[in-house]
Formats: sequence, C-alpha cells, structure tokens
Amino acid sequence: MRKTAVAFVLLMLVMALLPRSSAQFVSFTTNDEITLLRGDYSSGTIMLTNAGGFSFKVVSYQKFWVEDADGNKIPGFNLTIKPTIFTDWTSQKTYSVSYNISCVSNVSGGTYTLYLRFLAYTADNSMYIVHATVPLRIIESALNFGVADAYVKERPGSSYALNGETVVVFSHVDNIGHSDVTVEASVSLSSNGKVYFSENRTLTMKPGDNLIRFEVPVGYDLPEGTYRLEYRIGYDGGSYRYSREIPVRFGVKLVGLSLQSDVVKLGESNRAYITLLSERNINLNMTVETYRGEVVVSNSTVSVAVRGGTNVIEVNLPTNVSGNLSSVINLVFNGRIIGSGKVSYKVQAPPLITNVTYERVSDEDVLFKIMIENPNYEEIQGEFGYRIVADGNVLYKDSLQSVLKPGTNEVSLKFELPVGKVVEYEFTLSAMGETSTSKGELYLQPPAPPTTTTTTTTTTASNTTTTTSSGASGSLWMGLVIVAFLLLVAGAFYYSREGGKSKKRARPKPKRRSPLGRFRRPRKPEFKENKELPKKK
Repeated sequence: MRKTAVAFVLLMLVMALLPRSSAQFVSFTTNDEITLLRGDYSSGTIMLTNAGGFSFKVVSYQKFWVEDADGNKIPGFNLTIKPTIFTDWTSQKTYSVSYNISCVSNVSGGTYTLYLRFLAYTADNSMYIVHATVPLRIIESALNFGVADAYVKERPGSSYALNGETVVVFSHVDNIGHSDVTVEASVSLSSNGKVYFSENRTLTMKPGDNLIRFEVPVGYDLPEGTYRLEYRIGYDGGSYRYSREIPVRFGVKLVGLSLQSDVVKLGESNRAYITLLSERNINLNMTVETYRGEVVVSNSTVSVAVRGGTNVIEVNLPTNVSGNLSSVINLVFNGRIIGSGKVSYKVQAPPLITNVTYERVSDEDVLFKIMIENPNYEEIQGEFGYRIVADGNVLYKDSLQSVLKPGTNEVSLKFELPVGKVVEYEFTLSAMGETSTSKGELYLQPPAPPTTTTTTTTTTASNTTTTTSSGASGSLWMGLVIVAFLLLVAGAFYYSREGGKSKKRARPKPKRRSPLGRFRRPRKPEFKENKELPKKK
C-alpha cells in the first residue's frame, strides 16, 4: 500500500511537470474481437496498432474496464495482458498483445466493449493517455451446435432408404468452454404417429469439437412410405433439433405381368411372366393360388432369386382342371407382400369317348352304349358319328349334332347286324377342334342246332357211371336222314295214287286269237351299203 501511494505521488508530480500538450488523447486500434463464455475464461492475442501521429518511446498498460452498449460499466470481469510495457511504439506500428479474460456467470450474454488504457511517453518525455477499444462478445451457452445431416450408410447420396439399410444422422458440437458439458441426445424414426425406432444417449462434450453420430436401422418390417427422422440435442444452456423426411422402399417392384396364352387345352403348359425391377440382390418366396370361381384348385410356393436390374420370372400355371381359372401371384418376403398380380385364363377339355359296350338283345339286334365324358363345366356342342362295316360293305353310317352336358353322357344305338360275320364298328366324336374315336369288332354266333346224345348206363355193385357217346352222333344223323327220305318217298307214292282217282281231267283253254287274224311282225328293211365308190367310165 505504501509503494502504491509513493508511485501515485511520483506519477502526479510527473504529470504536473508535463506540458499542456500531454493532455491530448491518442487511440490504439484493432480489428480483433474477443469472445468469452460467461462463467468461464478466454485467452488469445489481439493486434494493436498505433493509429496516431506520435511515436512513443515507452508505453505502459494501466487499466481496463467493460461497458455495455449504453456506456454503463459492467463489473465481474478480470483481465491480464502481456506484455504490459512496450518500447519504441512508433506511428502505425502494430504490437501483438496476449490476453486472458474471465467473467462471472451472471453476466448477460451480448456485445460489450473492452477498454484498455495506456500511458505513452514520447522521446521528449511528453506523456499521452492512449485508449484501445476491443469488441467483447459474451456467450451464455458453452456449446455451438453445427448443422446436422443424414445419409444412407450403404448408398451415400441416395434420397431414400431401402428396407434392411441404415440411415446415419450426425452433427458436430463445439464446446467453447474449458470444462466438460453433459448433453442429452436422441433420435427417432416415425410415420403417421407410430414410432418405429428411437434411441436416447447421455453424452459428454469435451472442450473443442465433438461429433455426435446415430445409426438408425430401417427394418424389413417397415412398410413402404415416407418417414420422419427426428434428431435432438439439449442441455441447460440450450438445445438443437433437426428433422428430415426419408422415403423408404423395398427396392423390388413388379412392373409387368403377362400370360403365355389366354386359352389352353387340358394338360397343356401355360405360363405367366413377371417382370421385376430390383435395386438389390434378395431371395423372395412366390406363391401362386389358382381359383375356379371361389374354389381353390391349386396352391404352390417356390423360392426365387432376384438380382439387381431387370428380372423376368416364369410361373407355371395349373391346367389339370378345366374351366375359367384365375391365378393370384404374390411375391413375399418374411410374410410381407412385396408385389402382387392376377391373371385369368381358360382351360378347355375336349369331350372324350371313354367306353363302348354292346349287348345282343336278339338273334340279329345289337344295342351299343357309348359313354362320353364332358369334363367342362358348361354344355359343349359336338358332332357324333358312327360307321358299321361287314365284309367290306358299309351297313350303317351317319353323323348327328349333339349337346353334351357337363359330366357323363350316354348314347344308345341299336343295329340289326348279320349273323355269322365279323362286324367292324367305329364311333367318333368331334368337339372343340378335337376328335375322339373308338373302334372295335364283334361276331354274332349263329344259333346252334338241337343235339341228341346216346347214353350208356353200366351198373355195378359199387357205383353207377353215365357216359355220352360222341361217335354215335354221326350214325344217328345218317339214320334220321334215311328215315326221312323213305317217308318222303312213301308219301309221294300215296299222294299220287289217291289223287289220280279223284282228280278230273281239265281241258286246256284255247289260245286267244287276234281279231285281225294271224299277225306277222314285219321284217326290218335291209339296206346294202356300198363301201366303195363307183368307178369312172
């Protein structure tokens, strides 16, 4: 305290001895600015330039103070600079001044002015009071939040994400203070009020630059659509929020569905062709459900490998049933339908002759029964024909139009056929562009003449045996013929004898004569033909 008083007295004496010109004020200028976090400190350098027209031999730092925009002095600051004494500070010369400044935590943020006061002495011992004004910005928050950004990890630069990929959101945080700051950071992915992913972290921001980074998985369970990505950082001194709309796609799209044929025959092959555009390599399940009306006639599932680019997948369609069929084709991944399509086609089944039977209803009459199967679920127009041949001669041949109902149809035809000859038959059915034919032959056995058997019976003590003589049959026939001949002769003789006595002799009728007398047919005239011309005389 004593030294300070002595120094003050000496300074007053010196000032009293100075000429009046020493009362002039000179300024030092600077283009630098000091930024200070309240409750913290800041250190650095500023460049001061002697802007006046004086050259100073010695310049001594004296004191500082801080004023607000209204010129009010603000307490709570502490400042030290180095160096505090400068020599040979000539006009327009610049010195680098190191500083360390701090303030209490209750200082409001804003822009202030830091005043530095120097005493400057010229070579002729003239003293000047020199002021330097430095802009001072007081910051209330220790953290400076950088602008956040998001990108697709697997495909940077893409404006949308695919199911199964990852969205990365990040930002830089600058801690301008000199102590750690704790923040709460969170990220979420939602759509239509439903949150599909969220994560919260408590992070420590070290002095300087800090990177905050979140990875948001885009699950395969997310439907295609637009989702909102929300990112937030907060602490006592402030907060930062970032949001972005992110479209989500599966990456496989069904762009075309075609059919090999709209109408096929029963059992023929038919295919559907699915065209896919894919942005990825993935395996999918393909289900094919085929309906006839409301009834499922076929259901199958196969695995298909999809590669990036254009894919054309062949689908085998069932043709084992007839009628109007519709096949619904779905591409499925983990129970999720990726693409769906429907094709309709008609399976035609020509009617067929399935069986032909015949029955001999009399000696010469045969009843044919022709079974025709119509597997379609609608009536079919057809032409039924038949042809009966014996010894190369066509006995019967005709064709007729018929309507075949769904299911089994029976046609009955009765023919009189020759006995003892091989008869060939052929039945045909023409419908839906197909012809079904059934051929065969039959033989009507002539009725057998009556037969007589000769039986010889031998009796013994132990048993009785009955045998039939086949050799006596010829002798028996011969005897019967002889007896019949004798009876015929006797009958003729008797008839001629008895009839001659009772029968009267009849006079023959006279021939009828022409009333014109006997007529003779005139002879045809004969003309002689000279085959040679007469000779000239």
